[in-house]
Amino acid sequence: MLDLLRLLAGAIILSIASYTDFKKRIARNELWIVMAAIGIILLPFSHYEWPKVVISILITLPIAFSLFLFGMGGADAKALIALSFLVPLFPKIGIFPLWKAPVLFPFPLIIFINSLLLFLAIPFFLLFYNIAKKNAEFPYCFFGYKMKAEKARHVWSMESIVDGKRKKSILPQKNVDIASFGDEEIWVTPKVPFFIPLTIGYIISFLLGDVLYKIISLFT
Repeated sequence: MLDLLRLLAGAIILSIASYTDFKKRIARNELWIVMAAIGIILLPFSHYEWPKVVISILITLPIAFSLFLFGMGGADAKALIALSFLVPLFPKIGIFPLWKAPVLFPFPLIIFINSLLLFLAIPFFLLFYNIAKKNAEFPYCFFGYKMKAEKARHVWSMESIVDGKRKKSILPQKNVDIASFGDEEIWVTPKVPFFIPLTIGYIISFLLGDVLYKIISLFT
C-alpha cells in the first residue's frame, strides 16, 4: 500500500514538473520539498531495513551532486535527491516489478538509468518518424525533424543563416529567429525536458524493474 502511494505521489509530482518545464522551462523547488517530505513521512511506517535506507541515500546524494557539477540540470539533480527519500529501496506492489533482479544500485539510480535509456532512445524514434515522412536525411534525421518555420513551437532550430546561406547542424541553434525563415520548412529539434523520460522511467521502474539489468541478462 505504501509503495502504491509512493508510485502515485511521485508520478503526479514528476508530471507537474514535466508540464511546467516543457511550457515555462522551470520546475519549482516546492515540488522536490513536497516529494522528499512525503518520503520522510512514510519511512517510519515502511518495513525497510534502516541500514539499507541510509546506504541508498548516502550513495544517491553525492551522485546527484556530481551529475549537477558535470552539467545535469539543477532541478533534475534535486529530483533525484528527493527520490532518494521517497523510494530509497526497491518497491513491491503485488506482482510488480515484473523483472526481479539483484539490487545492484539504489532504486533512485535505477529510475535514473531507466529514464536515461528512454532519453537515449529518442534519436531512433526520430529516425523512424523521418523515414515515414520521407525525410531521412543523415545525420539530421536522428536529431530532429522538418516542419514549417511559421508553425514551430517548443523546438530549437537546427538551421541558421550564415553569410546569407542556410546552414544545418545536429546541435540546436538557440540564438536563431525561427520567424526569419518565413513559411519555409526547416530542420528543428524538440525541446524535450529530461523530466518527461524521468516521469515515464519512474513508472516503468515500478512496473518492470531494472531495465538495464534485464537487457544485459539477455546477452549473458
